[in-house]
Amino acid sequence: MKKWLKRIGLLIGVLAVLLGLFLSYSYFIEPRQFVVVNDAIAVPHWDGRLNGLRVVTIADIHTGSNFAPPERIRFVVEQANAQNPDVIVLLGDYVSESRFDRERMRIAPDGTDRTELKVPFEAVAESLKGLRAKYGVYAVIGNHDWYHNEQKIHRMLEEISGINVLNNEIHEVEANGTTLRIWGIEDLWKNREVPTEAFNALAEKQNIIAITHNPDSLLSAPEGFSILFAGHTHGGQLNWPIFGPKAVFNDPRFMDGLAVVDGKYVYVSSGVGTSVIPIRFRVPPEINVVTLSSNTATMPEIP
Repeated sequence: MKKWLKRIGLLIGVLAVLLGLFLSYSYFIEPRQFVVVNDAIAVPHWDGRLNGLRVVTIADIHTGSNFAPPERIRFVVEQANAQNPDVIVLLGDYVSESRFDRERMRIAPDGTDRTELKVPFEAVAESLKGLRAKYGVYAVIGNHDWYHNEQKIHRMLEEISGINVLNNEIHEVEANGTTLRIWGIEDLWKNREVPTEAFNALAEKQNIIAITHNPDSLLSAPEGFSILFAGHTHGGQLNWPIFGPKAVFNDPRFMDGLAVVDGKYVYVSSGVGTSVIPIRFRVPPEINVVTLSSNTATMPEIP
């Protein structure tokens, strides 16, 4: 009996040490890491004159979450600019709550602060100033942003950060002899649908980069855009050996990187900050550099 008790005690001790190492690494080390993920994707409905277009994605910064203070966000801005992007897209969830009161969210009117933030949004907007891209910097609102105060966040991103926030609208820019279109779609959880008025109004459905917060929008989005960029998943934050990440708030097909469903392309970034739990394991904070080209023909690249 004593022999078995010793073995059980040893096993418990080993498990306690492993748990301590896991928590220490996941809380203190991995959230402080940073990677730039490079991918090249051939997409449909794409003019070959735009081959080589470089899109930098920044998702889920959750300013104030574990090792995501404003100083860290300014570092992310510097790293994004260093990639020589043609387009930068920010995919929502710029804030992190210190207090989350569902009753207050329910009764507080639109345009007022409905959650308490770890970092005031004025400081978040200041930290995002200075992003630069050849054809512009664009953003959408995430679920945590509209939980807090969508109107204020929209306004401050434009007025303080100098970022073009797209809410169910399309911005067109002339690029290399053709038209590039950025379609910003509201967060799926807001109304549980993808508003398509702006998309349907387009006479030509080509060279459309769609951006939204929740990748599940792909399932109800119409066909005809080239690629949808999204965040929200955080890559699961915990990527277990053998079992992989677990999808808690989204379709498990849309965890990180490229997915194609029904001929529609979505690219998911696992983002910068943390939410719900302040740890990351085998999912380091990232920004993404995605180089786009046509999947139908080889055409001249952007000079």
